[in-house]
Amino acid sequence: MALRTRVITALVAAPVAIALVLLPPPSLFAEIAMLLMVGALFEWDNLTTRSNRRYVVFAFGLVIAGVVIFLVDSGIVSTGLPALLPGVCVAGCLLWLHHLRVLARGIDYRRSTGAEFLAGVLVALCAWAGLVWLRLAEPGGARLVLVAILVVWAADIFAYAAGRLFGRHKLAPSISPGKTIEGVLGGLAGALVTAWASASFLLDLAPGQWSALLLAASLSALISVVGDLSVSRLKRQAGVKDSGRLLPGHGGLLDRIDGLLAAMPVFATIWWLAA
Repeated sequence: MALRTRVITALVAAPVAIALVLLPPPSLFAEIAMLLMVGALFEWDNLTTRSNRRYVVFAFGLVIAGVVIFLVDSGIVSTGLPALLPGVCVAGCLLWLHHLRVLARGIDYRRSTGAEFLAGVLVALCAWAGLVWLRLAEPGGARLVLVAILVVWAADIFAYAAGRLFGRHKLAPSISPGKTIEGVLGGLAGALVTAWASASFLLDLAPGQWSALLLAASLSALISVVGDLSVSRLKRQAGVKDSGRLLPGHGGLLDRIDGLLAAMPVFATIWWLAA
């Protein structure tokens, strides 16, 4: 029954997610992405504090999202925002390298909840910047975003399959016992195949852009594992299995986009530098 629920949810959610990427204009996409980040931040705060403060944070996040929506719709940030996005994405890459160092220290039950929440704010902001910067790329920004998302989805699916079939060596047993090195390698292979196949169908790339795409896909697939493990670490510290109950069979929103949070600023940065 659990597997059936999981599959049904995926079959419903995936087409909706694809439509929300391809159909809205850039301004509306930026608004949708901001609301998505606010929802993820709500669950992140729930994991770091598990107190009533999270409702205040959620309300504050909605206000911030509303301000961003107003600025985007009014055109006030139409010239300044694109210039800022690459810098935020680069900062996001450095942030996730820091998270890799944090993971190396294992689980810390004496964590500072304030610092953990601030980390969540920065993670959400950098992921939003990566999504919006890719969406503003011309031509075909919406399709480029979809390719990036498909790469992360494929990395997760192939990692799970390879781990189940071939997994022998644990990656981070104290944080996520099911993850293996073989699974990571399988996810990387699946991400590269998906990048090539989806870009062949969705994008019209120049010869020199293919190397940039495959580099972005490979690094995004690897860093998505760091995002997954970072959220798993928060759940372990909080003593919960899922970040929420929004998606039947899948847990919360954060459970589904943890890899995307890490991958989007990395993918956008590599594309910006190498394409």
